[in-house]
Amino acid sequence: MLKKSTFAIVLLFILNSCAVQQKSLSMDDWYAFTKTNIARQEPSKVYDFTDGMIRMYGENVGCLMTKKSYKNFELSLEFRWNIDEKYKINGTKNSGVMYNIPLDASDKVWPKGIQFQIKENTTGDFIFLDQVTAKINGKQVEAGASVVTPKFVANEKPYGEWNTILIRSLNGKITQYLNEKLVNECTDASSTEGKISLNYEHAPIDFKNIKIKNISK
Repeated sequence: MLKKSTFAIVLLFILNSCAVQQKSLSMDDWYAFTKTNIARQEPSKVYDFTDGMIRMYGENVGCLMTKKSYKNFELSLEFRWNIDEKYKINGTKNSGVMYNIPLDASDKVWPKGIQFQIKENTTGDFIFLDQVTAKINGKQVEAGASVVTPKFVANEKPYGEWNTILIRSLNGKITQYLNEKLVNECTDASSTEGKISLNYEHAPIDFKNIKIKNISK
C-alpha cells in the first residue's frame, strides 16, 4: 500500500512539473502599441480578445508585445486570416510573429529581433531585423535593417483555415515549423532571448492557443 502511495505521489509530481513547463499566454501577458502611438497601451483597447481568440484589425499597424523576456523556449500558436466580410482587404495579406526581441529594444514598428514571416506565399521566411544575424546552411546572414531568408518549403493552408506555428529557440539554434513541417532553420543567431510580439500589418488576422514552454534540448 505504501509503495502504491509513493508511486502515486511521484507520478503526480511529474505531471505537475510537465504542466508548469507550458504556459498559455493570456491578455495579462501582453501590452500593445501602434505606429502612431508607441506608448504602451492595454491590449484590449487596441485589439479584440474574444471567443478564445486575439483578433487584430484596424487602421493603424502595430504590435502585441509580451511583458516578459524568454530564453530557450518552444512557442506554439495558431493563426488564420480573418474571414469576416467587413474586414476583408485586397492585396497581399501580411503579418508575423517576432521573438528574441531584446528587453532594451525600442517599442517601434518593427523592433529589433527575429520574425517568423506570415505572408501569402512566403509564410515561414525568416526576417532578421535591426542588425540581428545568424547562419543559414552554415553561411552567415549579412546584417541589415531587414534581411529576409526564404523558407525551405511552402506549407500554408488555404485562406480561412487555421494554421499552426511552432518556433524552437535554443542557444542560438532556431527551427520554424508550419503545420508540423520544418520550413526554416538557422544556427548562431545573434539574439538568443527576448520578448515575443504578434504583428498587425493592415491585414486582419486571428490568433489563438498561444503557448510557451522552456526547453533544454
